[in-house]
Amino acid sequence: MHSPNNRRFERVELINDVYFEQKGREIPARWTDICPIGLFIQTQDPLPAGEQVKLRVRIEDKFYRAVGVVRHSLRWVGMGVEFTHLHPVAKLSIEHLASLTGLDSSASGTTSVEDKKNRNHPF
Repeated sequence: MHSPNNRRFERVELINDVYFEQKGREIPARWTDICPIGLFIQTQDPLPAGEQVKLRVRIEDKFYRAVGVVRHSLRWVGMGVEFTHLHPVAKLSIEHLASLTGLDSSASGTTSVEDKKNRNHPF
């Protein structure tokens, strides 16, 4: 039995570049889904839950700086990061991506059964 979807935003499922800071170094990785409040970063060595992280996130053809908090950390898989600071233009770019992929990024409530089976992070 699946738990009900408690996400406030639908995610854009694409793959793009992201760099996160760890011990003063920028670590290259990939994000695999994004929404106006966060993203999931694929990395084999994620930061621990609760840790603040500085990011450079590629959205469409531009990089944006962001700051977030790791909300979920799955060793060998990745981490779900909630944005605490995101440039307004970056948020608009995410909403634009959602419109291109047929999602309304401000809507909540409906996800497919396949989406519910494959997701462990709340945004």
